[in-house]
Amino acid sequence: MFINHKIMKWPPTSCWTSPKTLNGNRHFFVKNYGGKFDKRWVEIFPTKDKKDIFRISWDELKTNWTSGWLQLPKDF
Repeated sequence: MFINHKIMKWPPTSCWTSPKTLNGNRHFFVKNYGGKFDKRWVEIFPTKDKKDIFRISWDELKTNWTSGWLQLPKDF
């Protein structure tokens, strides 16, 4: 039996972890979301700077990002 673990419900959960660092950040909150069908988008901001807002397609977010916050290793 095949189970697709990347099927996620809309609207998105409120916390996400980026697959790579964006402006020094990996943990983000959802500020806003919208669109319909394959045009859905999500606006997110890092936990450290609420003024730095990114708009990402819902498809990219659910495919490449992790829902929730991952425990990350400390930077050296």
